[in-house]
Amino acid sequence: MAHILVLGAGYGGLTAARDLAKSTPAGTQIDLVDKNVLHVEKTGLHMIAAGTTRADAVTFDIHSVLPSNVNFIQACVKDLDLDNKTVHFEDHDDITYDYIVVALGFRSEDFGLEGASDNALILQDLDTAKNIYKTMNKNIANYKDSQDPADLSIVVCGAGFTGIEILGELVDTVKILKAKYGVPEIKVTCLEMATRILPMFDEELANYAVSYLEKNGIKLLTGAKITKIEPKAVVYMDGEEEKQVEGSTILWTVGVSGSDVIKDSGLEARRNRVTTTSFLNIEEHPEAYFIGDDSAMIPEGAERPLPTTGQLASAEGVAVAYNIGAALNGKELKPFVYTSLGTIASLGQNHGIAEILGKGYKFKGHTASLLKHLSGDRSLMEVAGLKTAFKKGTI
Repeated sequence: MAHILVLGAGYGGLTAARDLAKSTPAGTQIDLVDKNVLHVEKTGLHMIAAGTTRADAVTFDIHSVLPSNVNFIQACVKDLDLDNKTVHFEDHDDITYDYIVVALGFRSEDFGLEGASDNALILQDLDTAKNIYKTMNKNIANYKDSQDPADLSIVVCGAGFTGIEILGELVDTVKILKAKYGVPEIKVTCLEMATRILPMFDEELANYAVSYLEKNGIKLLTGAKITKIEPKAVVYMDGEEEKQVEGSTILWTVGVSGSDVIKDSGLEARRNRVTTTSFLNIEEHPEAYFIGDDSAMIPEGAERPLPTTGQLASAEGVAVAYNIGAALNGKELKPFVYTSLGTIASLGQNHGIAEILGKGYKFKGHTASLLKHLSGDRSLMEVAGLKTAFKKGTI
């Protein structure tokens, strides 16, 4: 019988593995590989970084949600040999396959900026999220001895989706930490090169988010091109003038790329994202599927690939499970057609902005926050099942 190998147990990979258990003929060998035994709801990492939720609230054991006909292997992928249908690992014997689903997720991208990797804290996984909160606490606590204003300054580089959500959480976090350590006001500054914040949202909603953050003490510097990051300062250009913002805690949320396994395997890609066919596989190797952050599928009539989100990854997981099942059952494959259910950004635990099913349905404030929680619970149910959603859901 066929052997299917799924790499990565994030939104896309876990969804694909669970659906493959239902769509493939009896006796099909399905192996799911991940370097961790826990699935992390990465859309919740900003809350871990800000200390507004616990790690166990956004994680669950992968074994606990897998059907009996899916085998889990804990291993770290080294590279792919598509010509020989073989995967090499750092800590496991080679594995060959008949079909493969590559869903290895993202890594933070610093674009080679001077000092970024040494002096800024990236938000990439559970450990880096925990480290951000730990470092923030250490620096603020240190102020009583150092009397260094930089210890009471948090600088966020990038006002994209993740950056804005972290800023929303920090509105409450800095108040808690100020009281906890008995220090003066804690400053939060965000630098963004673009002049338009949250371009994926209607302008009215984006402006609402900016206004909410600014009213709650967040300083947003737009049109600020960061040129380097020093140990306690972010240097940027304001027009032709060089300026800097001092801060002991510097967070980097500027951009991401796909897994470095793509690059290490010598695959043709841009920012570690492989361009796929409409079936989410590649022409040279139709048995190889790429989804989520490792995939760049350009819809018919579009010029750019679909933006990577957890919602998209889950939908692609469903699609590849269907297509591999169809191939094994002698049926026609279906092109992947994506319809977004909407976009929601949280601004702390009880505030947000949302566009649902197109730009005609817009929400903000507490209503948008409720929709964010509902969306998260729905995603959890799709990825892990009803039992886990009841146990880990927020509502």
